[in-house]
Amino acid sequence: MNLKDIITKICTSFVHLNMINILKIITQKKIGFKIDDYNSSKKLSEIVYIETGFEISYNTFRRFFGIVKPVKPSNYTLNTLSVFNGFKNYTDFVMNFHLKNKWKEEFHMVSLLDNRKSELLEYIKTNLHSNREFILKLTQIVRELMLRKDYNFLLEVFSLDQMKFSYFNFDDVAYFGNCSGPLLKTFDLKSTQAQKLLLNNNFLDNVISIFVDYNSLNNYYGEFLYFINANCERENVSQFCKGVLNLKMYLNNESENEMFKLRINSNFHPILKSRIIAQEMFYKSNDLIETLNNYDKKSQNKFKINIDYYFEIITTAIVTKNFKVMAWILDKFEFKTKYDNFYKFEHYEHFGLLAMLLLKYRQDHKNLAIWIRSISFDNFSRPYETFMLQYVYILKYHYVKKNKKFYKTKYMETAKNLYPKFFNEDYLINYFKS
Repeated sequence: MNLKDIITKICTSFVHLNMINILKIITQKKIGFKIDDYNSSKKLSEIVYIETGFEISYNTFRRFFGIVKPVKPSNYTLNTLSVFNGFKNYTDFVMNFHLKNKWKEEFHMVSLLDNRKSELLEYIKTNLHSNREFILKLTQIVRELMLRKDYNFLLEVFSLDQMKFSYFNFDDVAYFGNCSGPLLKTFDLKSTQAQKLLLNNNFLDNVISIFVDYNSLNNYYGEFLYFINANCERENVSQFCKGVLNLKMYLNNESENEMFKLRINSNFHPILKSRIIAQEMFYKSNDLIETLNNYDKKSQNKFKINIDYYFEIITTAIVTKNFKVMAWILDKFEFKTKYDNFYKFEHYEHFGLLAMLLLKYRQDHKNLAIWIRSISFDNFSRPYETFMLQYVYILKYHYVKKNKKFYKTKYMETAKNLYPKFFNEDYLINYFKS
């Protein structure tokens, strides 16, 4: 028997044992008592026979539930208990138990949403962080409550101690925030209940600072940031809001003098630090590279580069057409496809776009052709996707010999609903001119 067959056999055996244990649990749950002695085994034998017409001796049940020395249960025993629990046979039980109970839980969740809020709160408290899959249900619940505009109950949910950012795996909170965030557009900012929710610490950490709607800076999202900045005393939140609002001002061609001045705190998250230092490109700082080098010395580990410290610098360098900063970034990473520093593939896609824009600027057609073949442009982080695709259209407009009109049209059509004054025809045509 080869290794693959051995592994398959072990996995199959594990699944089988797990399903037998589940069969024991649901059988005892159905009858309402534990099978742990002669009398309970005899009683179960009688109940199974009355309900199914199939006879299993009490001694078989004693062995099955481990009261006496257990033996491998027969197919007859497994099939009978599966029928007793509402399935056609044991095979049907193995295949459909989890699906059946999934929908049962979905219906239970809807019932709690509609009628029993106190039980729903307890349901969240009990299950959150007990297993990672529950983040999917939490997301469903929160999205439904947001659509219903039930701000008071949402505030109760986000006020739970279990909703603290530090309790979540980052991948989970990133999923939760980016799935819940798009429904912020449904909020009524005039509602005092909605305002309280927006200023709740856990809501700020798990939704506001995770989901960034770059497409709506001139609409609801910009209004929310101004409101939060004016009413939140947390320094990291204030700096985050100001940094995004500065981008809004830059895209609207507002004066540099109108922009907020930001300050780095050593306790800030690396991405927030990168957003703050990136502001220097809006201010047209004369000693920008020196400033970046000083930032780099204070922030980075000597042996491993963390892309988070550069993430917003990359975005801002692309937007401001700062090819000096793009070159500075490129020097920090091993050229071409060294993935070790990019623990999120969308980070690598971001970096790849910067590299290609710089190679085009340098007229390095050989290396640019290699990059073009290796990056799909399908994996930008969701909040950045529409925004970054504008630069893909710019790159391809200048790269291709044919079909220029196609990329120009895509660029201009997107600009209509994005920032038309900024993403104008002149910006497209002259992007690579100093």
